[in-house]
Amino acid sequence: MALCIRCNRCLEVCPYGSIKREGIGLAMGTPYVFPEKKACYLCMACCRLCPTGALDKNLTAPEKAGMGKAKIDKETCYSHLFIEHDVLPESSSSKIGALCNTCYYVCPLQDRAIVLKDNLFPVVTEDCVGCGICVERCPTTPKRAINVTPTGMGRPDEAGFYFRKARQSYEGAASQQKIDNSNALKGEKLLEQKFKIEGSEKAPKFDFPYESPEKRGEWD
Repeated sequence: MALCIRCNRCLEVCPYGSIKREGIGLAMGTPYVFPEKKACYLCMACCRLCPTGALDKNLTAPEKAGMGKAKIDKETCYSHLFIEHDVLPESSSSKIGALCNTCYYVCPLQDRAIVLKDNLFPVVTEDCVGCGICVERCPTTPKRAINVTPTGMGRPDEAGFYFRKARQSYEGAASQQKIDNSNALKGEKLLEQKFKIEGSEKAPKFDFPYESPEKRGEWD
């Protein structure tokens, strides 16, 4: 998150429309995936296009995506309710549910991320990458029987690492290019000079405290 500049290139390149853009608050413009609406189909196109490293360019193998891990709610999952007696509500006197296993059949890492225990009901393994296709296709309503817990920042003690690194870089550059503002106009004197500016005939000339480069390379 600290490296994301909200350029939304990942959103534009996604062929499935899986990536959405936050529209309110401080997170405005931040790309995200909400699997209940549209899951990630692990094409890895967004990683190749990200300019800052917020998405790892070297990440090309879907089985190493690591976005999170799915978890099955046994009290909602049709297959678990049908097979396992111990997950039935106390008020229930008979089996409910059915052999669904939709999550198993739609999983792109079938028999790795999700397996069928005793060939009957789904179980999520450590190989789950959190793509959320199982969440999107889960038929239980209104609550999904399977959901993804995002990986997030990983280690809490590393949160803010990139922010601190960027700040140190900025402070270092600023110390090397210090500008002498001792003679800068301020307050009433600055306003007085501004009122003298006449823009009707020709543009006024300003003295900048730095030199503008003649060429700016690829940014032209």
